Amino acid sequence: MTDEKKDEEKRITPKDYWMSDSFGEMRRMLDTFRANMEDTLERVFPSQASLPALKQPRVDVLDLGDALQVVADMPGVRKEDIEINVTPERVEISAESSTETERKEEEYTYRERGYASYRRVLDLPADVLPDKAEASFKNGVLEVTLQKKEPTEVEKKTRVQIK
Repeated sequence: MTDEKKDEEKRITPKDYWMSDSFGEMRRMLDTFRANMEDTLERVFPSQASLPALKQPRVDVLDLGDALQVVADMPGVRKEDIEINVTPERVEISAESSTETERKEEEYTYRERGYASYRRVLDLPADVLPDKAEASFKNGVLEVTLQKKEPTEVEKKTRVQIK
């Protein structure tokens, strides 16, 4: 093997660097922090719930061996309002939802409007085939299945009994 090929094998690409465990853990911590802050602010300032908001849907990324599955919670969104864009390294999920409530009683009218925009961009742990992506949406849960370019074995877990 030539020295040039050895150097090429040792190089770390920006994707390898960004997808390293430390940065992945930091991204997960920031996502959790942001979600907790949004929940707290919604409880403390409930009147702000009707103002326009950009929300990040909570997601899980599952490695199925030959595919990745992204599961996103998107309550209150209609299937027609969801947009999914996939590249070999990334998936972007976005949606907009709006609500309007009106009640008329004898002495008053109650009217409320709400708007929310969802957006989440995920760097994937493996390259996928965008043209083979499939999605389903049921009861506010979006599932996107992405076929991997190079399948890998799923780690088998062994349950350990605690004595």
